[in-house]
Amino acid sequence: MGRKIALIVDSDIGHRRWLRECTPKSFALWECESGGEAVRYINSLQPDLVLMNVNVPSKNAFEVLDSVDHLPGVIFMSDHVQDAARAFEYQAIDYLVKPFSSARFLHALQRFEKSIESKRSIGTLYPNRIFVERGNRLISRSIAEVTHLKADKDYTWIHMKNGESYLSNLGIGHVERKLNPQIFIRIHRSYIVNLDFVMEMYRDAQRSFVTLVNGVEINVGRNYRSAIKELIF
Repeated sequence: MGRKIALIVDSDIGHRRWLRECTPKSFALWECESGGEAVRYINSLQPDLVLMNVNVPSKNAFEVLDSVDHLPGVIFMSDHVQDAARAFEYQAIDYLVKPFSSARFLHALQRFEKSIESKRSIGTLYPNRIFVERGNRLISRSIAEVTHLKADKDYTWIHMKNGESYLSNLGIGHVERKLNPQIFIRIHRSYIVNLDFVMEMYRDAQRSFVTLVNGVEINVGRNYRSAIKELIF
């Protein structure tokens, strides 16, 4: 396997330089200093790993991950521990509190390497059921009954086969990481569809659409057409 791509996201140029010096040569490194830049870099480079300070200008680390199309492994960095729990909700590889030693940093990189090997050997497990809010209760629903999901700013609507809809307080990028990519695919910045409910796809002069079995039509975003093309035989 070739060199893995890693992106450093930190507004502190001195710390970016230190990370570069500590990172093994098995990584091809890129860097940027703001959340807005991070979104563009992640979507274009599709890095294997992102080393990201939680509090960077324009968008914090969590807003970045809710905005991107590509889902890399992430090692979070911060001056304090208060965001650690939230970081692990985003499936963090590790959470490093500054200042940290080179040995601690290399240990985080080793955790990343082990996570890759683990996924290769056993595959990633995805839930069969989810809990959604209805009033003051959490109710269980089968993930197989979800037809599609739609972003609504920092929230996500979960639409079911029976016509019910539930609002998640997680962004669509965060929700996407919890879903099996063999079944749920992102076809637009704001939409994820369950392939089991896709009835057809059609094109007009410039755009492509998918139609779900319940009659819902969704425009395929330009940056997501390759995912659809992979399904054409």
